[in-house]
Amino acid sequence: MGVDIGTSSTKAVLFNQRGEVIFRQATHYELITDETGKAEESPTEIFDAVLTSIQAVMKNINTEELAGISFSSAMHSLIMVGSNGELLTECITWADGRSSETLEKVKRDNYLFQLYEATGTPIHPMSPFAKICWLKEEKPTLFKRTEKFVDIKSYILYRLFGVWVMDESLASGTGLYNIMEHDWEFEAMEIVKLTPDFLPKVVPETYQLAGVKKEYAELMGIPENLPFIIGGSDGALANIGIQATGQNDVTITVGTSGAVRKLTDQFQIDSRGRTFCYGAGDGYFIAGGAVNNGGKVVEWGLQQFGSEAEISRRDFASFIAKIEEVPPGAAGLLFQPYLLGERAPFWTNDIRGGFVGLTINHTKAHFIRAILEGVAFNLAEVYEVVSAPDDIIYVTGGISAHDAWCKLLADILNREIRVPHTIEGSSLGAAIIGMRSLGILKDLNLKHTMPIKAVYHPSENVLKYAELRLIFKQVTTQLMSSYSQLNSWQKKFDINS
Repeated sequence: MGVDIGTSSTKAVLFNQRGEVIFRQATHYELITDETGKAEESPTEIFDAVLTSIQAVMKNINTEELAGISFSSAMHSLIMVGSNGELLTECITWADGRSSETLEKVKRDNYLFQLYEATGTPIHPMSPFAKICWLKEEKPTLFKRTEKFVDIKSYILYRLFGVWVMDESLASGTGLYNIMEHDWEFEAMEIVKLTPDFLPKVVPETYQLAGVKKEYAELMGIPENLPFIIGGSDGALANIGIQATGQNDVTITVGTSGAVRKLTDQFQIDSRGRTFCYGAGDGYFIAGGAVNNGGKVVEWGLQQFGSEAEISRRDFASFIAKIEEVPPGAAGLLFQPYLLGERAPFWTNDIRGGFVGLTINHTKAHFIRAILEGVAFNLAEVYEVVSAPDDIIYVTGGISAHDAWCKLLADILNREIRVPHTIEGSSLGAAIIGMRSLGILKDLNLKHTMPIKAVYHPSENVLKYAELRLIFKQVTTQLMSSYSQLNSWQKKFDINS
């Protein structure tokens, strides 16, 4: 069973040894946000979601059929806990931006690019490093009471087993861990003024736990001695789950946000700090970049430019298909998709969105096409850093179900696009790590080829998009200082409407 602890839900998915789904259960929860940049969730609610999801799956099989449970988890979460696991904060997620100003102060006082070089984690408010700096400054009394700084998966495993452990792939995304030395990074720990005692013990992704607390074993319907495998991060496991493990395999995921990821056996950092490089287990790393502006921007576009019927039914299929009504390039209308600030490749909250090149002749279909092209252009900027000539792109996430999007991406990237058959990438990746740990698999590859649902090839529009992308890059560069000034003006006058 692969259990994927995500930002919006926890999914427990049961697979056979061929990687085929037998049964799945998802339990949803809310992300609490406000205008300060807060983006938190309840650790207790997520823990209950894990128990509930596993319990629901177990009702569909005989207990002795289950070989083990392995975990996937969203990255960059942080929880402060006191004695005996007492919660001192909620789960502060990757989306929380409240550490921005504190991080800027830390940047002024320290040369942080060397931390990126050592940890592979971009210097950004998403990282637990930045969050700890902020909490130390903003909540000093609470900070002094804290006995452990942990992630959501560590908290769940502590509740189940009473030990504090963290897998290396998640540790490598904290901004505090040197993946090459397999130890906490000295310079980072000096800045946050913590010792390793304040953090969980780092273990391999294949690390096993046994002896789950009796009350929880009974609740979930599992044996107390069932092996639990700690697993890894959702991003790395998504690549493993769809078997995009070759040196030229790249995964582009567009869900609420988006990401470009490439599995590699080399630690790869970017001279301009545009991408991440985290551990993935078994001697592999995951290089690429996460973007804020993916499906959420398409959803915004639906609300602004969709028909009443499309909006009421959340009919993304009909909405996205409208891009076929106008030619590539949307008659010169460019969209800057940065409605939510941006992580890769810019790593700044100052950047903003906008339409450029608007004329009286542009219609709703032009706006829709420009939105989809803008999201794709930004993903192309991230992909460029890790690209190789013979790459094959695997597209996952909800948007991969739309032909028009896949064709567009093939043209803009000038690469073959493949759509995997499974949508349970991270859960299956966790299950594969579990099978590797239990000796069922010798490596991270399943014993057979995973089916491909669809394949898309670049068309005659490649050259047109190559030229347009250069203009997109130029516009972004030219507007960057204006975006920063607008943001400063908004803060100065506290204008939120």
